[in-house]
Amino acid sequence: MSIILSIPLFFMMLVSSFADVRPVGETFDISSIRTIVITGDASSIKITTKSDEPYRTRTSGRRSGWFSSWYSNWFFNICKDETRVELEGATLTIDVMMSAWSDIADCSPEVSANIPPGSAVRIEQQAFMAKLSGDFASLGTSGKAADITLDGHASAVDISGAAVRASLTYDAVKRDEKIEIAAQSLDAYLGFGKDVPVDYTVIAKASYIDSLVPSVRGARPLVNIRGDYVRARIR
Repeated sequence: MSIILSIPLFFMMLVSSFADVRPVGETFDISSIRTIVITGDASSIKITTKSDEPYRTRTSGRRSGWFSSWYSNWFFNICKDETRVELEGATLTIDVMMSAWSDIADCSPEVSANIPPGSAVRIEQQAFMAKLSGDFASLGTSGKAADITLDGHASAVDISGAAVRASLTYDAVKRDEKIEIAAQSLDAYLGFGKDVPVDYTVIAKASYIDSLVPSVRGARPLVNIRGDYVRARIR
């Protein structure tokens, strides 16, 4: 009997030794992370780096659209959140997923996190809306459709997609900024503050660039934009 009981216990210990994997049904502490990676279903993402608040993350599923109230009255847990989280070392991976029978077109998965300042953020989803506020080491995204807002600072930004809208507003410039944006269709705003020299290059089939000052070679921030159709404002 003792041998039979020890087998499942052994496997539980084996899995836990590699990583802490669990569904997100509640908030939990992430004060030790330095990198957050978000994958899976399309979602709405909000990430902050507020040092005066607990470092926590939470996900949820919310039905939206014309029939949201009707669904809520007739079906319980129609937008059941089955997101998985893996915490391995200093990296937190959030794999966003609604229940298999939910209609993802009507469900709005949401991810919120307050992470330590200076952390790196990576988003790998086909479609998402992300709002980041605070101080980040880097921001990297890939997918097809993205709406990205950054208020604060990120030393390295690497954004790629088919259709991208990006608004990057820096509250400080540390002269270490490098921004790479590649998209077929791009609508971008980059704000660095008054009288900040910027080295920027735009390569596109058709573009409209609105900048108050010319590019300054060798300056930082360094901005490289590539795309088919580009509209960009640099301030």
